[in-house]
Amino acid sequence: MADIAALLHGNGYATQASVRAVDRLNALLGTRYRLVPSWREVTLVDEHGAVVLTRAVNLSAINMSRVTRLTRCLYGEQAPTAAGLRAAADEAAAAPASPTWLFCPAAGAGAVLLALIFGLAHLHSGVLIFAAGALGGLARRLLGGRGASLTTQIAAASLIGGLAGGLSVHLGWTSAARLVAVCPAMVLVPGPQVLNGCLDIARRRHDLGLARLADAALTILAIAGGLVAGMAAWGASLPVSASFLSVPLWVDVLGAGLVACCYPVYFSMPYRTVPWALLAGGLGHALHWIAVSRWGWGGPAASMATCALVSAILTPVSRRFRIPFAGAGFAAVVALVPGVYLFRATAGLLALPGMSGATASAELLAVAQDLTTASLIILGMAIGLLAPYHLMSRSVGSAAAAAHRQAAGRAGEGRAGQGKTGRTIPGPRV
Repeated sequence: MADIAALLHGNGYATQASVRAVDRLNALLGTRYRLVPSWREVTLVDEHGAVVLTRAVNLSAINMSRVTRLTRCLYGEQAPTAAGLRAAADEAAAAPASPTWLFCPAAGAGAVLLALIFGLAHLHSGVLIFAAGALGGLARRLLGGRGASLTTQIAAASLIGGLAGGLSVHLGWTSAARLVAVCPAMVLVPGPQVLNGCLDIARRRHDLGLARLADAALTILAIAGGLVAGMAAWGASLPVSASFLSVPLWVDVLGAGLVACCYPVYFSMPYRTVPWALLAGGLGHALHWIAVSRWGWGGPAASMATCALVSAILTPVSRRFRIPFAGAGFAAVVALVPGVYLFRATAGLLALPGMSGATASAELLAVAQDLTTASLIILGMAIGLLAPYHLMSRSVGSAAAAAHRQAAGRAGEGRAGQGKTGRTIPGPRV
């Protein structure tokens, strides 16, 4: 049981969903354990609060195919046996991440599609963005294979994006420098950590939620640091003052849908979710484009409405295919993440020690404005994604509880029948 809880908690499953999975295991195995999740480990305690077993977890290493394998076994039409659960846990633990030959092109394609949404106008810039994204993905896999931390992997990948942005300035592509530098870094933003952190805080698990958000902030700092260092190597700086170009509706919708299809590769999600990611991402961005361009809404309001629509589409899909909602939801709305504001604010903070007087005051004001804008957009996205998710979770909660009780009754009858035959019944493995 502890192994299953650790695999679920450590691979992108929402904390509350992991707790419900342990309740399901209790019903199947006849135990009465409670899950106590934390940043570094999961702990099973008995009804008296005594620690039964502890397993270490790494919340930054996400492989959502493991979650899917386990949840399909847990919530299948037939109640699994203890041996079946052990086999499913072993199979899930051995499930590999997306292959490198697919991960790297997906990283490059995702960066180009984001640039297309933001107004990419030149083929040569697209080629450089693809190369930076793909090389960044390769650097992550090589460093990960050598045991480097996720922060180191992210910093190296963003450094490659910064070097590409500086190269674009060196070649005279100053109008595209922002896209070349920022778009390969956008695919590095830790969306599942942000969304799961917001879910934890909404459930009053403040310690775990704040830990997730702090880890996401550290990752964003590593991204910004890599971008600034890469640009500085060419004697350039991040051109954050330029504005993105507006694109036609069909370009925005197509680009958003296709970039959402890349994220199942990043998070090792089942590929059957790709059409749903395409649909939710496309429809969500259609609403966002109309809200901003036709109705005159601001960024936070438009992002909240978009995320609410995406959540309404993907919540039942995530339940149907047994995939973590954080991965599916973030894949469809990644282009709305205010990464540019966050990168600019971080770069400004890094530059503050070398400034003084009026220059430092102006820079500090710009940093505050960027952080405020980014915070409002992220808050709007969180509310939009979480509100439909919570409403739908409550509506199906009673049905799920009834199904669990029926499964527990069938499992109990099966154990009673085995006892009558005189065979030895092994105790449940935790």
